[in-house]
Amino acid sequence: MNKYIITLATSFTLLSSIGLTTLNASQSQVTKKFSKPSKPFLIKGKLPHLTMMVKKMWNDNDLALTSQQKKQLLIVRKETVIGAKSLNKKIIPLEKEIVESSFKGLNPKFLEDKVKELAQLRAKATIIHLNCIYNTRKILTKKQLNIIE
Repeated sequence: MNKYIITLATSFTLLSSIGLTTLNASQSQVTKKFSKPSKPFLIKGKLPHLTMMVKKMWNDNDLALTSQQKKQLLIVRKETVIGAKSLNKKIIPLEKEIVESSFKGLNPKFLEDKVKELAQLRAKATIIHLNCIYNTRKILTKKQLNIIE
């Protein structure tokens, strides 16, 4: 009987530790997944990145950017990149903190302010993106827009 209880206890302990190890590994993989730098915007993959398209075709003969347009587009791009990067420096650690706190079992009530702050930062980044699209479209002619869009 003692041998049976010892075998049962050993089996239970072994199986429990395997399950916990697997659970911990899964959580750390999820945490790593969310800690990767990502785009800071609220709307992802649906708005065009016009400045990237323009950058790829900067010296394209069909697009035929004038020197004045190039100067204006560089200003728009610089403002956009600087604004998005500065917000992303705040977004990434805040998002990581929220995710890690969630995995530690913190009550969502205590994360609400941080989630709202994250949403505001992402909203600001989205406005920067929208301004970039708007300003880029103002600089380019209809023919040029048809080429890049």
